[in-house]
Amino acid sequence: MFRKSLIIAAMALGAGVGVAQAQETVKVGLIVPMTGPQASTGKQIEAAVKLYMVQNGTTVAGKKIEVILKDDAAVPDATKRLAQELIVNDKVSFIAGFGITPTALAVAPLATQAKVPES
Repeated sequence: MFRKSLIIAAMALGAGVGVAQAQETVKVGLIVPMTGPQASTGKQIEAAVKLYMVQNGTTVAGKKIEVILKDDAAVPDATKRLAQELIVNDKVSFIAGFGITPTALAVAPLATQAKVPES
């Protein structure tokens, strides 16, 4: 799980450049369970993203990468609300994370409608 999360984070950060060429900063919304019974999963994903950024820097192709972390406690309704906030208020280019499958499925319609890739 940890390795998969690291690979997904790296792909999201690298792919963000193509989608957001006109932006100086590429924002990635990271929605993971940081509290509750799935907190260890969220902490591993957060650690993977931080490790990637320490090893590879916070820029890709001259664009600064900004990761916005949100805690959904593995509750699909909370995940959907947080994704909506990230899309509308924070104008993220990507949404990533998701500790359990139901949370990813809750966000899928929003991401599709807003044309914001999710991983």
